[in-house]
Amino acid sequence: MKLENYFFIIIFSISFSVNAQKVNSSFTKIDERLKFDYKLKKQIVEENLSFTLNKENEEKWLEAFWGARFGLLKNDLVRSSITSALMYFENASLEFQRSLLETIYTLYPLELEAEIMQIAKETVNPKIFAMVLNYLYRGQFISLDDASYLLKSKFNNWEENPILFTLHSSLTKKDEEAKPPLVDLLSAPFEKNKIVIFSFQRKNRDYTGLAIVRNSDGTFARDNFGNIFYIPQLARSLSNLPGYITNGNTPQGILSLQGIDTSKNIFIGTTPNIQTILPYETDSYKYFHTGYDSTKKWDKYLYNNLLPHSWKNYDPIYEAYYAGKAGRTEIIAHGTTVNPEYYSGKPYYPNTPTLGCLCAKEIWDDEGNRVLSDQYALVQTYRAAGNLNGFLVVVEIDNKNKPITIDEIILQILKSEKLLKERINN
Repeated sequence: MKLENYFFIIIFSISFSVNAQKVNSSFTKIDERLKFDYKLKKQIVEENLSFTLNKENEEKWLEAFWGARFGLLKNDLVRSSITSALMYFENASLEFQRSLLETIYTLYPLELEAEIMQIAKETVNPKIFAMVLNYLYRGQFISLDDASYLLKSKFNNWEENPILFTLHSSLTKKDEEAKPPLVDLLSAPFEKNKIVIFSFQRKNRDYTGLAIVRNSDGTFARDNFGNIFYIPQLARSLSNLPGYITNGNTPQGILSLQGIDTSKNIFIGTTPNIQTILPYETDSYKYFHTGYDSTKKWDKYLYNNLLPHSWKNYDPIYEAYYAGKAGRTEIIAHGTTVNPEYYSGKPYYPNTPTLGCLCAKEIWDDEGNRVLSDQYALVQTYRAAGNLNGFLVVVEIDNKNKPITIDEIILQILKSEKLLKERINN
């Protein structure tokens, strides 16, 4: 998570929710939400955009762009300011360019084809290029063949850059690649006696996925009625950019579980969160929960060893590896104090999107009391699953445009649990 004090991370979910603890957040009280809404619209956005755009005032505009994205604010002021910012683009800092494009990608997906195409032709920055090419392809302003040609013609060493390599992979394979058996992934050893949290998602991250927990003994966590425990979980960022780009969606692949923490971020709240790290975010020994070995430098082979044979050549599952190599950090699984009404009418409502984390639903009453928390249920199940070391696996199961239900994957879960038991007993 980068950007200012206003930036946030979030996870959201829906079933088996609990509120075993009395928790209060002043930020979620109705009067505080009204105060923040006023501050967001009048001070963070309107006042900051009233300053002349130049090097001295870039920070003010960056804050305004963040506010517009956070509240999904589309109005004449935001639109005209984006026009001004595009005219200033070639003189802007790289941080400003990226924030502007993230704002356009979030709020105006179909309105700026000519301007974005011009940037695609002129920029020499791999991340900026990936952002604009994704914009053009998503809006059907460029074909896959033309996008691939433009990438290769601009960057001779594209295969050596993790962002460009993953961009090329997404452009050339798209939905053509057959997905390996989900049972193989669910029953994979990963590391012996380690917890594994699986987060199943749709390709379209507008729709909520769900998370389950595999205990350190290979069984899957169950609720008090003996059913497989799960919670709905959102893996969508505000921008909806791909997972290998900063502030994009949670990347597919394997993240390392690093225990539990509590955030001081007002948008996350005090419900405990689950800490994770990506490859390259730290030394490999911490990622793999092993003793330090200075000879083990990060490479794809180390990551590949965690995967079952049938998944080793499935490119989408390596997105987390390349996201980490490209510099993404601080992706966690957490709750939320954000007012869901900013996202009313969206497919993921009342869940709230993030800067790329996994987010589980929490509901607060007008007095600031937490009345429902899927996040708390997930954390408690994780705590009870064994040693907190392990892995979190994010995997897209298909491209249906609806939330994932447990019925879609329950048979694969039970079959994989049976395979794990047989493997342990033999």
